[in-house]
Amino acid sequence: MNKRIFIFLFIIGALCLCGCADDFATKINLDGNSSEGEFNSEAALYGTVQDNYGKPIAGVLVSDGMQTTETDAKGNWQLFSDLKLRRFVFVTIPAGYEVPSKNGIPQFWQRIPENEKQFKADFTLMKRAGSGDRYTILMTADPQIRAKTAGTDKYMFHSIDIYEDMCKDMKELAASITDRPVYSICLGDMVHNNMSLWEDYCEGLKDFSFPVFHVIGNHDHIQNAASDDLAVAEYEKYLGPTNYAVDLGQVHYIFLDNIEMADNSALTASATGAYKNGLSEEAVEWLRGHLSHVDKNKILMVCGHTSFYKKIGYDPSVSDLNASVYTGLFSAYKFVHSWAGHNHDYYNYAYAAEETSPKYPNVESHILGRSTGMLGLNASVTSDGGPRGYLVIDVDGENITWKFKACGYEEGKKLENLPADWQLRAYAPNEQGWYTSGKVYVNVWNYDAHWGPVYYSDSGKTKVAMSKDKTHDGYANSLYEQYKDQYTVLAYTTTPHMFSIEPSEGATSATIETTDRFGNRYTASVSW
Repeated sequence: MNKRIFIFLFIIGALCLCGCADDFATKINLDGNSSEGEFNSEAALYGTVQDNYGKPIAGVLVSDGMQTTETDAKGNWQLFSDLKLRRFVFVTIPAGYEVPSKNGIPQFWQRIPENEKQFKADFTLMKRAGSGDRYTILMTADPQIRAKTAGTDKYMFHSIDIYEDMCKDMKELAASITDRPVYSICLGDMVHNNMSLWEDYCEGLKDFSFPVFHVIGNHDHIQNAASDDLAVAEYEKYLGPTNYAVDLGQVHYIFLDNIEMADNSALTASATGAYKNGLSEEAVEWLRGHLSHVDKNKILMVCGHTSFYKKIGYDPSVSDLNASVYTGLFSAYKFVHSWAGHNHDYYNYAYAAEETSPKYPNVESHILGRSTGMLGLNASVTSDGGPRGYLVIDVDGENITWKFKACGYEEGKKLENLPADWQLRAYAPNEQGWYTSGKVYVNVWNYDAHWGPVYYSDSGKTKVAMSKDKTHDGYANSLYEQYKDQYTVLAYTTTPHMFSIEPSEGATSATIETTDRFGNRYTASVSW
């Protein structure tokens, strides 16, 4: 017998006796951080990805949060990781497979046990029965729950109660969508500095029939940790990795931690720690490696807590950590929608529609208002006058549309007089003293430059385009005036999605109409 064959059979026999033959059979088909080769015994992480029928899945991205590899033809993968520095191994769930979830939280990762020198992580993905190209996303931002005993959560409504209203509304809407999958994305600040509230937050998701993807916000970090790495521990305990991705249909979704906490170890746990916006070196390394496996013809939906691109009066793409790196990476793709919260106001910026020579022609920046209303007050509006609620995003192939959905509950009770499709609010001249110019004002909170004109009609004017007018929202500012001495965090806010016009002399009522970028027509009436 050939000596090499004899030695090989001897090893197999020995491994069978000690119960390790299955592991060896898996390992011999693995190579470096790629595919199609023999297993290197020095690989710290390895495993197999298969479907629910036991068949291997090739080309699945697997990562340790720094390095990314693909499964080979037999579904095998391996990574040469430093397990002292890595806490998770996770997959990018490919299109064509269901997103497994437990109590509303996607299950795409495994936690690496402490003090392990080598770890085997196998993943099983369930094949989707039909096409997953068409689906709906319910997108929220900054629920930011605080304890009911918190001094800064006592004025109008408690944030936990309003958060529960939001969850109830989302579940009701999701139940009405029966012809396609539903997912949700929360853009960070699920809690407000209080790490004991993670249980309360997750309690709101536990009976969701759809998975909720998250990004970490600045208030989701342990505020007095000595480093950013330590500050994410509680978030990771409940929600898993802070940088990851998923394919939903034909669109690629990337979730990034773009908050880097400073050394705040001198603070108390209830304080708010210092941080910088942007991507850490570790996040950049993961993003660069991950995108090297993603087709440049893909549409990207990039989600972070704070915006990667244009904000009101500030350009993160110039000033944030590693901005030149991530903007360079994203510029190579077919189109990029950047989604964020953090600022608590609604704002959309479509570079190609706003700029003659657009800086990022393939990018749009979208910022959502706080889904639970004005901070501290938890009022029915955000600080810029948009109602508390969330965005409903419908995706069909590469066709992406969205619409604002106002929350239909308040402290568990159905709001009977809520407009069915509320997209704009009109104010009469000098309404309640909120304005003194004599103009009619309209707030169109989800407006962007792709919308049609905002038309005004009264007894003397017919479909006259209103002027964009950066000013305050009347009702939101009245709340500021009422509570500013009690709750000093409140701020007087102006917004770029206000419109105004001088009414015709003698007019006592008016109608306003506009059409969004997707052809949906909205109207509002006002009288005085």
